[in-house]
Amino acid sequence: MSVSVNPIVETYSRLAHEYDDDANFQSCWGRASERALSLIRLLGDYRVVVDMGCGSGRAIHALAASAPPHTQFVGIDPAENMCRIATQKTALQKGVQIRQGSFENIPLESASVDYLYSILAFHWVTDLAASVAELARVLKPNGEMDLFFIGRDNGREFIQKTSAIFLKYMGPALLLDSARLRKQLTRDAALQLFAGAFEPSCLSVEDSFWTYFDTLEGHWSWWVRVEGHFVKIPPEKKAACDRDVRAALQALKEPRGIPYTIHELHVRVRRRVAG
Repeated sequence: MSVSVNPIVETYSRLAHEYDDDANFQSCWGRASERALSLIRLLGDYRVVVDMGCGSGRAIHALAASAPPHTQFVGIDPAENMCRIATQKTALQKGVQIRQGSFENIPLESASVDYLYSILAFHWVTDLAASVAELARVLKPNGEMDLFFIGRDNGREFIQKTSAIFLKYMGPALLLDSARLRKQLTRDAALQLFAGAFEPSCLSVEDSFWTYFDTLEGHWSWWVRVEGHFVKIPPEKKAACDRDVRAALQALKEPRGIPYTIHELHVRVRRRVAG
């Protein structure tokens, strides 16, 4: 049974079989995901580790492969086909379970999780307050968390070049609906949001900007990841819209390639220090 009819979830589920393509791994998003994964450190006393928005299972498979045998991993994703692929990928790892669920409805008991992480998924939530409340609910009192997700100023080069094009083909109402699909927080807004559910002394929010350079085709290869934004473009206008967008992106080309700046927010929750 599908957890959501959100167009983003539907798009990720429909394109799940393409998610592990080399083009995605080599894209700015693939590299940003690998960078976030490299920052995750699992402690030896973690018993239950959760990957929210686990996608095709790449991160959870890698982390579980080197974890102690007592560590149990749970991957959660709203996209049915992503869950299916992640289940297949981790089938030989006895300590891994994959479940369908979302930030708004995490299928776990309260205070049951030692560590929870999420890589480039939280910005797709439909209800910020409910999602943060769920994260606080499932973490143990001394649980830890790392969330990596996209901030307000993400993709500023692309947005400046393409906004007028999407306005032309979608109109203001559909374009606004599309923009609302992704939650675009500043660092301060994210800190305020999470401080309402987590002890401020255990909470930190960092933001960073990373600019990646690629060819037009390299960038276009990940465009399918945001296709859910644009499902309401009239079909008869889609080809013309794509042509204009490609031309706009090509106009950004520099000697190093076409830039794309990822604005990443990193929400950290660390254990209370006794004393």
